[in-house]
Amino acid sequence: MRNTTVLSEITAICPDPIIAVDGKGVISVFNPAAEKLLGYQADDVVGKMHIRALYSSEADARAVMLTMLSSRLGASGKLEGYETAILSHDGTRIPIRLSASLVKDGDRRGSIGFFHDLTQQKSLEANLKKQSITDDLSGLYNQRYFYSRLSKEMERAKRYGGRVSLICIDLDGFKQVNDRLGHLEGDQVIRRMGQLLQDTIRDSDLAFRYGGDEFMVLLPNTDAEHSMNSANRIRERFNASCFYSPEFAAEGEICLSMSLGVASTDGSEPVDHLIQRADMAMYRAKHAGGDCAVPLQGCADIKTQDAEAIA
Repeated sequence: MRNTTVLSEITAICPDPIIAVDGKGVISVFNPAAEKLLGYQADDVVGKMHIRALYSSEADARAVMLTMLSSRLGASGKLEGYETAILSHDGTRIPIRLSASLVKDGDRRGSIGFFHDLTQQKSLEANLKKQSITDDLSGLYNQRYFYSRLSKEMERAKRYGGRVSLICIDLDGFKQVNDRLGHLEGDQVIRRMGQLLQDTIRDSDLAFRYGGDEFMVLLPNTDAEHSMNSANRIRERFNASCFYSPEFAAEGEICLSMSLGVASTDGSEPVDHLIQRADMAMYRAKHAGGDCAVPLQGCADIKTQDAEAIA
């Protein structure tokens, strides 16, 4: 009796949720911390609810038990630091770190586990990851992440027979903004570009600040024709919304326009070849006067003058 009282007192003051189940998997201990985390009252679950109801699937619940029976995370019959997720009363998925042990329950084996809430930790990790792949000024993905995602999308296109396209964007006249209006206004233009791209591209597309006033848009599962449509949509949206665009700027005033180059691939070429083609197509658009999008279909379409232009 004394041991039962001590156990009850320990579970009551423990800051982490403690949940025990009997040999049939029915919850037998549900401490106040578990009530607070999951939104259930102990009276509503003890002796009434099966532990499987707290997991998002049968497979998750089964994985916990199988891991506990193995020695992969601690001795057989014990579990230490196993990361999974459980469901609160309102269906919210809560990431947890579980440490548990099998206990004897008559002829059956029950278990008792400590559930440590990882919500804040996972949120912090997600924020740190986002910061590491995001350009602070534009809010778009950064150049380092660009190379990583482009490589993966090209490998996917090569393996499954799809297409992936790239739009290279450069702002014509951006130097005028910095020289005549100052770098603070130039920064504002970059911020607006970031928001414009996020508002204009599809959910499946990714926009990056490649450097300075140059941007890249990655379009998975998209051929050259459809990526040209996307490029023109971006250019038209820019002209309709930017105060310095050709549609708004009077003669003699600062005028910003877009030069866009489009390249598409089946993933069989090196990554830097696709980037070079998109870059060269952008320079063709720039030499044509800007405010236009130009496609470059393949390496055979690259001329010596193109290479000299970007050298």
